[in-house]
Amino acid sequence: MNWFVEHLHRDGTVLARLPVTGAHFNIGRALDNTLVLNDPHCAAYHAQLRIGSDGSAELHDLDTRNGIRAQRGKRQSAYAVTSDVIYNLGGSLIRIRNAAWPLAPEQVLSRLPIWPLAVLALALVLGHGAWNLWLNDLGDKTPPYLYGLSGIAAAMCIWSAMYALLGRILTGGDRFFTHLLIASCAYLGAALIDDGLKLLAYAGGWLWPMRISSYVMVVLLAFTVRAHLRVADPRHWPKLRWAVAAVAVLSIVVPLAQRWISEHRLTAIQTLNVIEHPALRLASPVPIADFIASGVRLKERADQDITRDDGEEIGDDYDD
Repeated sequence: MNWFVEHLHRDGTVLARLPVTGAHFNIGRALDNTLVLNDPHCAAYHAQLRIGSDGSAELHDLDTRNGIRAQRGKRQSAYAVTSDVIYNLGGSLIRIRNAAWPLAPEQVLSRLPIWPLAVLALALVLGHGAWNLWLNDLGDKTPPYLYGLSGIAAAMCIWSAMYALLGRILTGGDRFFTHLLIASCAYLGAALIDDGLKLLAYAGGWLWPMRISSYVMVVLLAFTVRAHLRVADPRHWPKLRWAVAAVAVLSIVVPLAQRWISEHRLTAIQTLNVIEHPALRLASPVPIADFIASGVRLKERADQDITRDDGEEIGDDYDD
């Protein structure tokens, strides 16, 4: 059986691949090892791969301080090598493989051109922008179609070019139109979700769709950045995804906590200001008398809050 030892980069790429030619394969910092690791956390003679007469392989720790750990496993003094798991030796990664083990199937190389889909998606984005400009037309002057649409197109292209440049630096491929397709789909998805939440709020007479709208957009933005980074830097993505998730959570939790501390509520939205076609209204109409009565009760609560706040300020001044 033909055994090979691979020295891996932290992102999983193979730095060196050496065949095992004898019954013993030594790994460590000393220069007379079969695989020399330039790692201060490895011992001079850190590990030894032993090949049995039946062709089996075992990786042994040579009584070192940092030892050997299989990834996502505990430290052991010896491992029977039965699969191509990754082992931590100090701060280094190695993988032991056998030539007889089956390989992953060949991945299909996609020949589908991306740029037509990206251009179509960008055209839909510009169409949505033109629709919004037309809806906001009050008739006093012509809507700024040229400035508005060119600004949207420039923003989408600059956003996509940033990730394309990152991909060019890290992997050698920019894939600009793939990033443009991601950005355009995210824009259209955000517009669809925002319109859907507004319609839901108007139809049911609810405030909660408007209150969660900004947080839904944060989640959508996180998924968009996730898609961009997977394309631009697929090697480091398994670690970067946790950073993206942490930023998204903080972007939601910090504003909620700050508003609760300062205003004792979780959102600034207290009234519904969304107007749609009357046929879309599903909630039962409120009689005028009930509406006026609820307004009076709201005013009384507001007056009580103002009186309480003024009393606290006067008390504080008196204490000073």
